[in-house]
Amino acid sequence: MVFASSLANHPAMRKQFLILLFFPIALLFPGLAMQAKAQAPAIDTVAVSILDRMSAMIGDLHSCSVSIRANYDINSRDLGLVKHSDEQELYLHGPNKLFVRSDGDKGSRNFYYDGDTLSYYSIDKNQYGQIDVPSTIVGMIDTVNKLYGIEFPVADFFYPSFVDDILSDATRLAYLGVTKVNGKECYHIAGSAKDKTFQFWIADDAYCLPQKLVIVYTARPGSPQYEAVMDNWQVNPDLPDAMFTFMVPPKAQKIKLMHFHGQKLTSNKP
Repeated sequence: MVFASSLANHPAMRKQFLILLFFPIALLFPGLAMQAKAQAPAIDTVAVSILDRMSAMIGDLHSCSVSIRANYDINSRDLGLVKHSDEQELYLHGPNKLFVRSDGDKGSRNFYYDGDTLSYYSIDKNQYGQIDVPSTIVGMIDTVNKLYGIEFPVADFFYPSFVDDILSDATRLAYLGVTKVNGKECYHIAGSAKDKTFQFWIADDAYCLPQKLVIVYTARPGSPQYEAVMDNWQVNPDLPDAMFTFMVPPKAQKIKLMHFHGQKLTSNKP
């Protein structure tokens, strides 16, 4: 995957260019200019530049691995927002291999993607399910999320359209300066959209990889949050193909993964 985005290609940046191009018209019609200024999103080009560089670095990777500690809110009818957590290990070999191990409040689970099939394995229950999926990581993630409600940690960072998607949705985007995450200096970027606010912490080093993500879903009851801290990035490691191939454990029971109907990863016995 190659992230081929630039400031000149972003809709928000083109909009700013057009405002400069027709500046004399704005002088003749000041009311129109004020209205356009009020409607235009406040996009910080420094923030865009940092995100572009991060996306380009990720897009140039042949393989990578990262550890993720995630905290997220689930709305309880009786208790309100309840905090949950997971620890995950992600191993990726582009363009069509992915392995994710997840331990936490949702149980111990493994996901294996070999370019043709996604295999889900519940370590706690010794159960597994398999589905045919598209032949690219992005295509697979899109398909299983829409059809089965399966979500992969920090998946958005691996999309070629990551920066463009942010700019098309954001009403504000700002670079807030340099701060630290786990002792590492990071660029701090914050933004907002109609239904959420978000923050990114991007490493201030040669690789410029993401270190932390926070999303607040402001349009949902109670404004639940999702937070992920990324650590131990490995760049272009040698990952064996066997890592992404699922082998059925002894006495494991096969289940059928059901389509998404409001709950994540529903299943049924065949």
